[in-house]
Amino acid sequence: MKLFCLPYAGGASTIFSTWKPYIDPTIEIHALELPGHGTRMTEPVLTDLHQVADDLYLQASSSLKATESYAIFGHSMGAVLAYELQKRLRMRLNKEPVHVFYSGHFPPHIPEKKVYHQLSDDQLKKVIIAMGGVPEELADNHAVLDFFLPILRADFQLLETYQCDEVDPAACPISIFYGTRDLPSVLFDLDDWDKYTNDDCAFFEFDGDHFFIHQLTNEVVEKINVILKRIGVLEKCTRST
Repeated sequence: MKLFCLPYAGGASTIFSTWKPYIDPTIEIHALELPGHGTRMTEPVLTDLHQVADDLYLQASSSLKATESYAIFGHSMGAVLAYELQKRLRMRLNKEPVHVFYSGHFPPHIPEKKVYHQLSDDQLKKVIIAMGGVPEELADNHAVLDFFLPILRADFQLLETYQCDEVDPAACPISIFYGTRDLPSVLFDLDDWDKYTNDDCAFFEFDGDHFFIHQLTNEVVEKINVILKRIGVLEKCTRST
């Protein structure tokens, strides 16, 4: 089966490369690349989340075989993209995911309260560094920060201008991952996530901040393996092969 992975703001598909040693061998990690990011750096970045989701749909649908099952994992901005992607795959391709993992973000129907994309360059740099998204050795490297700033600004804009007027629940179970020290992803009514599925909704806590998926890679991926085994997906894949 395929596990489509969607990155946080400013992230590229390579952030999931460290997952491969830990993922169950029956799962193929398929990290999707956003326009203007990573291997698609020469393309213009997009500032409309629905346009990005349409692009991701084309990537995902073209890689799925007719009999192949799939799950989706999205962290932070990627969680909102995961919601829009699973909607498109269900409605346009008539293929329901077996599971959706929403990580490091509050439910998509809750509007963003901060408007980072309108900050000055200097203010935006300070915000990014404060979030912990910049390695210490790069925090004073203004050339590197200036290079990535337009990408981050575009990603913040697509998040901060996105509106989810009506929740469209999936038929599959969903899991919510969050860090104990990542306040923006936990300061809401957890029951709000129940609206996003007509099946089970489970919550999993990790001892980390917003970037716990890097700090606790082994734990995060092992939890994904356990969840997919629990609902019988991996056993089914093993029997098929």
